[in-house]
Amino acid sequence: MLADFVMEVGTAKPRIRAEQDAEKELDSEEDPLVSAIDYDQTAPVNLKIVLDRRLTKAEQEKLESLPFTQQRYGGDVWNFLRPLGGRMIRYPASMLNPPPGFDATNWDRSDSTIFKMNLFSDRTSVLSITGMTPVNLSCRPSTAKAVVEIPRQGIEVYSNIAFDLTAHGSAPLIVEEGEEQGQPFFSRRKIDLGGAMSPGGLRVEAMVREKSCRWEIKAQYRDASQKSGTVILRDGKKPFFAEALPVDPEQHWITETDGPASLIPCHEEPEQIVCVARK
Repeated sequence: MLADFVMEVGTAKPRIRAEQDAEKELDSEEDPLVSAIDYDQTAPVNLKIVLDRRLTKAEQEKLESLPFTQQRYGGDVWNFLRPLGGRMIRYPASMLNPPPGFDATNWDRSDSTIFKMNLFSDRTSVLSITGMTPVNLSCRPSTAKAVVEIPRQGIEVYSNIAFDLTAHGSAPLIVEEGEEQGQPFFSRRKIDLGGAMSPGGLRVEAMVREKSCRWEIKAQYRDASQKSGTVILRDGKKPFFAEALPVDPEQHWITETDGPASLIPCHEEPEQIVCVARK
């Protein structure tokens, strides 16, 4: 009996080690991470809306008759235009602490699309995302024919992380408020997944100008064994999409707030100050 006990003890460690190695191998065969996204359709006070068709005369009259209330006007316009085929574009996050060499003019005149990204890993060991890069960028001029702009009047910060797609291959920036704003996101942070941890959540902002773009994200990761790898993140099987305003829309309204608030049809009154300033 003592000999049996000694033999069992002697074989226990190798058996446990073999089981652990098998578990690690199975774990490494799991997809390192996957993503799920939802485009943010919540209307802010200030926004831009595009349609792929011209508004009819009756629709124009209805649009221009909407009562102006500072805190809800953007939502009212969105609620009217969305069922007609309207798509939302946002103003970029305000950058109060820009990085060196930051092009404020290009940033402020860019168009922004925001989506919520949840990141998951089924691995039992912890995995860390250590970098992201925009890849497979494909851009084309906007096809929109009608535009409504409700310009922002103050500071707006929407998201955690912003990709400036006008600067090819640039590192994503921190855009939420604080001392780290304007810094490359992954120079200061990482995202830990797996090991029964909660999914990682990001509000991602993509900036374009004059051209709408389809794009993907190459995520760099490191696992618990210090092995590195990359994964391409998409919107399911599709690339992400960031939309820009057309350069010269057939119909273009801009809100004028100097004096009685009104929606100016710049395609009919191009000499209006708000229309001239927009060019």
